[in-house]
Amino acid sequence: MNESLMPKIIRIATRKSPLALWQARKVSQLLKNIDNSINIELIKITTSGDKILNKPLYDIGGKSLFLKELEYALLNNECDLAVHSMKDMPAEMHENLTISSILEREDCRDVLISKKYNSLKEFSKGSNIGTSSVRRICNLKHDYPNIKILDMRGNIDTRIKKVLDGEIDGIILAAAGVKRLGLEKNISEFMDEKIWVPAIGQGAIGIETKKDNKIINNLVAKLNNKKTSLCVKSERIISEYFEASCSTPVGANAIIKNNDIHLTAMIGSLDGKTKIYNQGKGSLKEFKEIALNVAKGIEEKGGRELL
Repeated sequence: MNESLMPKIIRIATRKSPLALWQARKVSQLLKNIDNSINIELIKITTSGDKILNKPLYDIGGKSLFLKELEYALLNNECDLAVHSMKDMPAEMHENLTISSILEREDCRDVLISKKYNSLKEFSKGSNIGTSSVRRICNLKHDYPNIKILDMRGNIDTRIKKVLDGEIDGIILAAAGVKRLGLEKNISEFMDEKIWVPAIGQGAIGIETKKDNKIINNLVAKLNNKKTSLCVKSERIISEYFEASCSTPVGANAIIKNNDIHLTAMIGSLDGKTKIYNQGKGSLKEFKEIALNVAKGIEEKGGRELL
């Protein structure tokens, strides 16, 4: 790498939420660990998804609403890289952008936050729970049909406060975000990831850059965790195969055991009446074929008809 071509300041685009800022600062620190002389500036951006909080995501354009302003900044050279939660990244990306690095994954599971109950099984008929994820709504309707589901969006700490203040009986969140913000004391239950298959990429942080920015890409590539990257890539094949969006109840989770990749995927119906699972495993070099076979297996079971 020609250090003379390295920008004097590396600009990291991020949303303004506490979790997004934590993730951006994590990337900043990791870059500093590579070279402490690197100067970094956080470009804090309010996205459309942050502004529109009174409607479910699937009604207003999906998770891409958390991305487009950051990607616009990248494309217009207003920043050098953008930090995202990989679960927010769409299957199809802009042709001039790429995920140049994926950090080591945190806990991928969903969790229950409740002041009143220790588990979803304890929820009485008519109790309410907040979530805006169609995947979580599908799981709740399928497994706990007596629980009333309320649409709830906003920052993690804001949503947890509503539970603690008694405004709602419980919420479902990603364990990774709760842990990163040091709020794990509020977790009542961890969902079984084999039944409540996590969102694709959940728990992983991705760094997005322009494809032609070789200096930045070479630097950022040093942060890539090969195992997490391989797992997330295999999960994303599921969403690509079904052209899934945030209005699709879909989940996929890959883990690596003894140099084999194990992939579980699920597609459900919006009404929660149907959940279709499939699993596959094999050598790491065959991860693409394994993921495609898992996707095709779900399709053969009727998964395409649920979309």
